[in-house]
Amino acid sequence: MDDLIEHCRDIVEDYYEEYSQQLLDAIPVFSTTTYVLTIIAICIPPIIALIIYEREQAKLLAEQPQGCRKLGLKIESNLLNEFDKKFSEGRPPSTEETSAEWWRLKSMWIYPVKSCKGVELNRGTVISTGMEYDRQFTFAQLKSPFPVNANTPKKEKAAHQWEFITQRQFPLLAKIRTEMWVPDQSVDTWTAHTDDVESGGVIIMSFPWQEAGWRGTVAKWGASFMGKVPEKQFRVPFNPTEVQVEKAGYSYEKMTIWKDTVNALNLEIEIPEELRYYLGISNKLGLFRIDNSKLREVHRNAPKKEELGYQPVTGFQDAYPLHMINLASVRDVEKMMPKEKGAPRLSAARFRANLIITGPDAYLEDSWRRIKIGYYEYDVSCRTARCRMPNVDQVTGERHTSEPDKTLRSFRVIDEGTGPNIGCLGVQMVPISKESALRVGDEVTVLEVGEHTYIKQ
Repeated sequence: MDDLIEHCRDIVEDYYEEYSQQLLDAIPVFSTTTYVLTIIAICIPPIIALIIYEREQAKLLAEQPQGCRKLGLKIESNLLNEFDKKFSEGRPPSTEETSAEWWRLKSMWIYPVKSCKGVELNRGTVISTGMEYDRQFTFAQLKSPFPVNANTPKKEKAAHQWEFITQRQFPLLAKIRTEMWVPDQSVDTWTAHTDDVESGGVIIMSFPWQEAGWRGTVAKWGASFMGKVPEKQFRVPFNPTEVQVEKAGYSYEKMTIWKDTVNALNLEIEIPEELRYYLGISNKLGLFRIDNSKLREVHRNAPKKEELGYQPVTGFQDAYPLHMINLASVRDVEKMMPKEKGAPRLSAARFRANLIITGPDAYLEDSWRRIKIGYYEYDVSCRTARCRMPNVDQVTGERHTSEPDKTLRSFRVIDEGTGPNIGCLGVQMVPISKESALRVGDEVTVLEVGEHTYIKQ
């Protein structure tokens, strides 16, 4: 056997010596100049793409809102360690004898434009409508049971109405980035009478978009080198003055959100047409800002005006000013979900709460009626009845066919008021004070517990 192996090895070596030289002789000899030019030809296009991309980014940087600073964290997120095992288990609440390390506000969010990406904060102000800057805008589509034209009678035209949209219908809303810029006298560009300052700030929105032709290809190359995708950007004033409204041509129109019809400011002329194509919307697309003089009143489970001293109100939140969720509850729901290969973890961000807390056992918040966070108190009005929107991955904009909605319906149908087959997770709250402040790390203290029965709209 050894002799056979040795014979085979000799044959292979003979063939190698004969044919390797023939192969080398067949390869053409390139000059140094040719090699250099080849390398340059390969490297130049991506270098040009990167230069063009950086110039576009510099241009956007130069167009930043004047006299304003951008809200947000200097770190990536306070939720980076949300999957740590320590957050899956509750801890006893702090007392004078024990550490107050656990029952804390871990993460805080505002969503300036309903259903779009949020902005995470370390500090925030709470006003009567909820977190300041939260859900002051919403996209809406103009819907009608029939088409209209210039000759259509007014009565039929009146059947058209603006209806708000969310990730429930258009999951790619999750990929629209929002930047909230607010006036700040400490910035170098501060001037009291610039448009950006007078409008109370600016919202900048960006969404993935690649132009057609060579410019789009170059933009894609440049963005890919930076680990990004090409985007299209537009901006709107946060709270335009009457003069700005008239100058820009904005208009007040009626639009419907759930069962409420409100008169809101339509800034649709600022929306690039590409956004409608990106979202997959065939109808006319509008962008509405809530009228702060005509806010939506909150009743149902909310405390009454006589109890609070003011009428609870909201902007474009679904129902209540504040939404809070317990991280241990999210981790427990994930534990109950079916295991799928390659499926992403269940992030608390999917539930789009303003406040994410740690410390209490899973679902302990179900029975809370009044709590204190930091120095301020909040009425826990009801549990949050969940729809299917948490099925949307807030990073990719992809919607899962069933989870976590199916799991929530399997064991979290706990409130007879929601009706059958509606799972609950998280709580809806109303601030006791018309203005208060929060910061990440604030202690959570339960002041009152009791029963809840959800009241539908």
